[in-house]
Amino acid sequence: MRIDITGNTNYAKQNQAFYRYDLNGENNHSEPFSMVETGNFSMTIIGMKTAFVADNKDNSNDIFQKFKDYRIIIATRLAAQNPNSTQQLVDSTGFPDGYGPTSQDVLIPAFLAAYLGKSPDNIALTPFSEKILKAIPLPNWRLTYNGLTKIGFIKRYFRTVTLSHTYRCTYNVSSFATNVRYKEGEDGFSFIRDQIGNFIAEKEIGQISITEQFSPLVGLDLTMINSLLVKFEWKKSRNLSLSFANNQLTEVASNEYVVGAGYRFKDVSFNLNLGGKRRHIKSDLNLKADFSVRQNKTTLRKLVENMDQVSAGGQIISIGVSADYQISEKFNIRLFYDHIINNPYVSSQYPNSNINGGLSLRFTLAQ
Repeated sequence: MRIDITGNTNYAKQNQAFYRYDLNGENNHSEPFSMVETGNFSMTIIGMKTAFVADNKDNSNDIFQKFKDYRIIIATRLAAQNPNSTQQLVDSTGFPDGYGPTSQDVLIPAFLAAYLGKSPDNIALTPFSEKILKAIPLPNWRLTYNGLTKIGFIKRYFRTVTLSHTYRCTYNVSSFATNVRYKEGEDGFSFIRDQIGNFIAEKEIGQISITEQFSPLVGLDLTMINSLLVKFEWKKSRNLSLSFANNQLTEVASNEYVVGAGYRFKDVSFNLNLGGKRRHIKSDLNLKADFSVRQNKTTLRKLVENMDQVSAGGQIISIGVSADYQISEKFNIRLFYDHIINNPYVSSQYPNSNINGGLSLRFTLAQ
């Protein structure tokens, strides 16, 4: 059993400020003003608690519903700690003063709590708190196990048996910048509001995302005693991107099954006539066949419009068969057939099928 564990945190920032010429000032310039900090942030996390929640028949999603429900809990916590909020209900939805349903300060903790499977009652309320920046990144891993051939029954028929599993998940803040309109009072809390009455956030963030991959979730590679190769893989992935420009979550999910097989015929020989000369050729013939079924779906989940809409994706079936034969050290011949069938989920796209096949000859000139 081999276990590879990785964890990464990346926090990059850049400060920019303006100075005026001041003859009486230190180094003949004034104190900096209009200070702006920009940068990006990413950290490895674990989101497996919600990775296997499937969409409902109407394309809605229970985790996204939790995200919407958690907003009121986060908003209430934010209003309770900010003395500039009257904590009065601003509308029939029940959100407190200064922290409405589309406030950036509300959406980020609610999003992380819902999609990481955490409680909204104790999750950090800011994406750049000292607790988060100094936290140890959660581990991602790769597992490989090849000890099954020590079992007598398996060893009798298989030369190698390898099981594999890989998990990668990252939380990303694509870019942030200091909001020049942000101001805080002596109490350390914001008191300037935007046009709809929400308190302005200190950092203006365009988009946050969670990228998660099981590549593979389960992988099995077999080599039989007779040199037959068999491969099976189940892969899953999702990409969640929350945009604060339009308060929309774009979810791209994929699920793929791959089955492959290969066989090597040893010392296949035949005679070849070249320029009147007869030449005896003997080499291995490699046969490979792969079959995969992949489902890709892009869903737009709109907070304001309360709508879930599939915008792209479909089921893709791939079939690939090939045969390779090495005529000499520099000359290889390959016969192949590839067939891809695409059945889209949306009516604006049409089913299509692509076939690519033929014979390729490769001659290497390098010595």
